Amino acid sequence: MSKVYSLPSHIKEDLKLVEEELLGIVASKKGKLAEASLATLKAGGKRLRPILVLLAGTINDYDLSKLMPAAVAVELIHTASLIHDDVLDGADTRRGFPTVNAAWDETIAISTGDYLFGMAFEILSKLNNPYFVKIMSEAVLALSVGELYQMKTYHSLNQTVDDYLFKIKNKTAFLFSVACLMGATLSGAKETEIEAMGKYGENLGMAFQIYDDVLDISGDKETLGKPIGIDLKDGIVTMPVFFALEEITTGECLQKVVENVNSTEEEIREAISIIESTSAIERTKDKAKKFIERALESIELITDAGTKRGLYSIGEFVIDRYH
Repeated sequence: MSKVYSLPSHIKEDLKLVEEELLGIVASKKGKLAEASLATLKAGGKRLRPILVLLAGTINDYDLSKLMPAAVAVELIHTASLIHDDVLDGADTRRGFPTVNAAWDETIAISTGDYLFGMAFEILSKLNNPYFVKIMSEAVLALSVGELYQMKTYHSLNQTVDDYLFKIKNKTAFLFSVACLMGATLSGAKETEIEAMGKYGENLGMAFQIYDDVLDISGDKETLGKPIGIDLKDGIVTMPVFFALEEITTGECLQKVVENVNSTEEEIREAISIIESTSAIERTKDKAKKFIERALESIELITDAGTKRGLYSIGEFVIDRYH
């Protein structure tokens, strides 16, 4: 993407240090779990959650030495959740690289995810503040609740858009919010600013996941790093599916794909074509933009111009990356 997003230059430089710390901590360990963890981290990623920690840390007194443990821990938690998701989805690739369960096996993958969760909390404990352990524990609990709820609703049309929003709030948005809360708190921000950053992170995370779900329908394998239609294959009902079913008069094919545990690739392609023939994708993008608007409204009280520009740029990035 050629567009340049406005992040403070020192954030870009410090993110490189976070990356070095992230890889260095994992590389310092021995054994299969460390090896599998390192392979997953080296596959890359947007590192959006560490960026949020650092950016929120600019609100008042920016100190990388304080922010580093939080930035590293939040990315380890995110990576652990991805590894577990890949096991549940039976995914063979992520970001164009073999998943841990494909390169090793499911047992190693589950253990690697658990290993990264443990490592994250060990790092967080070095902040010597139970608040950070508490909110990260709540984020991991939310991840579990969201994942469990999603599993309960696999291949079921007996759910609503509100059910979908509940799932993505827990699976994605909560961790975005925690990243912002940690950064703002570590900077010594005012209580009102910390609260605003928490709201910003939550709404940003909602938009991010909604756009991700759009990409599963209308993206391409190269962009995703994995085949499209995975959610449909797994029977996960996302916002584009809800909106498409509202519009079409005969939705038997789409319903069949969602409810059938053994849909063929041809049936999945047909279901995607049906969704794309409706206004479901555009309606879904519009919903995601509303969450971005809410995120940006919540930070109007942030006074630091550089911080605000960076936060606005992250909102633009979340929208632009799928357009």
